[in-house]
Amino acid sequence: MNSVLEGATLLTLFLVLQGLIGFTIWWFLRQRQQPPAQTEVLHSIVHEFQTPISAIRMAVDILDSPIARNHPERTEKYVRIIREETERLQHQVETMLTLARADRNTLVLNPEPVHLQHLLRSVAERHGDYLTLQLVAKDTYILADRLHLTNVLYNLLDNAIKYSADDPVITLLTKTDTDGLTITIKDKGVGIPPKLVANIFQPFFRVHDRNQPSVKGFGLGLSYVQRIVQAHNWSIWVKSAVGQGSEFMIQVPPKSILPSTEQG
Repeated sequence: MNSVLEGATLLTLFLVLQGLIGFTIWWFLRQRQQPPAQTEVLHSIVHEFQTPISAIRMAVDILDSPIARNHPERTEKYVRIIREETERLQHQVETMLTLARADRNTLVLNPEPVHLQHLLRSVAERHGDYLTLQLVAKDTYILADRLHLTNVLYNLLDNAIKYSADDPVITLLTKTDTDGLTITIKDKGVGIPPKLVANIFQPFFRVHDRNQPSVKGFGLGLSYVQRIVQAHNWSIWVKSAVGQGSEFMIQVPPKSILPSTEQG
């Protein structure tokens, strides 16, 4: 038990330290903002870090109490909470650091041949029946950074889920044409007001509208998505209508699609 507690505590401290470093880098990069905007960003970051840290603290306290010592079957539950919340913290920190690197033009991609259909099916396995695949595009490999592309897909799917007022209904589509290959994530969520569509890729931007559900997060996901897409020299755009849902489309140009002789 002590090893579990020590490991969890050290991991928590390490991730919090990462978060502080990431915040510091990002904060100095954003000094051009006006003070009210800085204050809002700071409050958002503090709030979002407090939530997982509080959950980890609660789980560690329970693991160190007679409740867990006398009921070993509960240990797995609270270890799982610690693991999930530290992964959430790590994802938040990695997103912030990636955006900071992009702002400083120090973001480095590691492109490799990626079997797109295999990747999309693997990502879809994390979701339920609410996600439908329509992979019409030719089964092919594309040249991409596998890790960042996977994170882009996770972010877009998570975003579609967050902004579904009821049970999510999401479609992941691919198609090819003379312009290359298009990956589309389509939902039937609450949609985005037209006047706000142009702002959704801004860091820390959140849609504040009475028709929008309250969601967790910094408001960095879509900014991260755009930066990664642009770093690949691809393009992304969105179509949305309030009450009807949104479509996020990533255009992969022909130069990033590998000929059959280069695949594998």
